[in-house]
Amino acid sequence: MEGGGLMKTDFVRRGDVWGLGPHRLVCGDATDAEVAAAALDGAAPLLMVTDPPYGVNYDPTWRCAVIDRATGTTSKAGRAVGLVTNDHRADWADAFRHFRGDIAYVWHGALNGTVVRSALEGVGFFPRSQIVWDKGRLILSRGHYHWRHEPCWYAVRKGRTAHWVGGRKQTTVWLIPHRRSETGHSAQKPIDCMRRPIENHTVAGDAVYDPFLGSGTTLVAAEMTARLCRAVELEPSYVAIAIGRWEAMTGRKAELLQREPSTC
Repeated sequence: MEGGGLMKTDFVRRGDVWGLGPHRLVCGDATDAEVAAAALDGAAPLLMVTDPPYGVNYDPTWRCAVIDRATGTTSKAGRAVGLVTNDHRADWADAFRHFRGDIAYVWHGALNGTVVRSALEGVGFFPRSQIVWDKGRLILSRGHYHWRHEPCWYAVRKGRTAHWVGGRKQTTVWLIPHRRSETGHSAQKPIDCMRRPIENHTVAGDAVYDPFLGSGTTLVAAEMTARLCRAVELEPSYVAIAIGRWEAMTGRKAELLQREPSTC
């Protein structure tokens, strides 16, 4: 997940293992069992909440050009400008299978809902609901209808419990304002998109797994709720951004726990 307009992030390398206080983040491929194991580090989280590539080949470049023409500015501040690596793919069963917990929330593109559902079912989950994030405003598109929502499968492992600790007045439509991107990540979610599942299924001190951390929203939500984030992110640039968000939030410094020897 990288693209033009992002901060300089050359202090992170593929294969790094980072400690962020009680949290753990690996820069690597979440479909690799060894990478997932390094992130989990013996933890057994009940909940996975994640926002993997959608399989839509999303490219915000044209939208930026339209805004530039309309406003007469070329500033990219607050805009999503980065491309998403592997965004041609929506089936991430190869990553989900390394999660052994009971509950999964997987954000996905609306047109690939059946693909994502099949991926979850293929690794033992049964979808219970589809959450709809209402962004509160349209997102400019090239289609006849402009999107203002994104869905998320809420699934529980077959034969297991949901460990529900949330309130009983919640609905499947979450009205959460869509704010301007803080990091340049093309698909950055509001913190509440990750925080609500965390608070509905876990308690303070529990671990939460995110195999597609992106710019670190699940990490931020875990820190805010006193949970322990165990995460993987493929692109060094977004690992660096996630680290920066956590350091700015906490005033603490991340620690490089492990680095693969350079082959150069």
